[in-house]
Amino acid sequence: MGIFSRMKDLFLSRVNSPQDEHPVRVLNAFIESYSEKLRELTVTVNKSESEWLLLKGKLKTYRVSLSMHRDKAELAAKEGDADMARHWLTLAHSQEAYSEKLEPEVDKLERATEQLKDTLAQLENKLQTAKDMRQQFILRTEAAHSQLKMNTALNESFSASAMERLKEETFLAED
Repeated sequence: MGIFSRMKDLFLSRVNSPQDEHPVRVLNAFIESYSEKLRELTVTVNKSESEWLLLKGKLKTYRVSLSMHRDKAELAAKEGDADMARHWLTLAHSQEAYSEKLEPEVDKLERATEQLKDTLAQLENKLQTAKDMRQQFILRTEAAHSQLKMNTALNESFSASAMERLKEETFLAED
């Protein structure tokens, strides 16, 4: 909301503001600053999402490995090889421990990534609002300049015709 209050203050106190705080310049500075922040946040979001996907992939690998180890332990138990079944169950247990340890980290990173994405979307909206405001201000300024030129031209036209009438009245008065 800082941009809106800033713009309101600029428009309301334009008389008291120095010339270097022209609203278009302020908007341009804001847009440039937020564009840089947007680029930085985009990189951060991409890194976070990449880390999350990597951890999610590891978690899936641990779960698949866990399932495979249990299947092999079951097969060894059916074959009557207790040592091999114990070996596969031990590996399955270690995969399960890794999986349980990694799952909260994956969830936490997913939530953090979603928060970063929300922040990025909000920043993009603010930036677009500032760009729209700048465009509206430029259009209003151009319209005001056109109106001033038209008024000046009309005043000059009225002044010229008034001068012509004055000259005619002077000429007629001299006769």
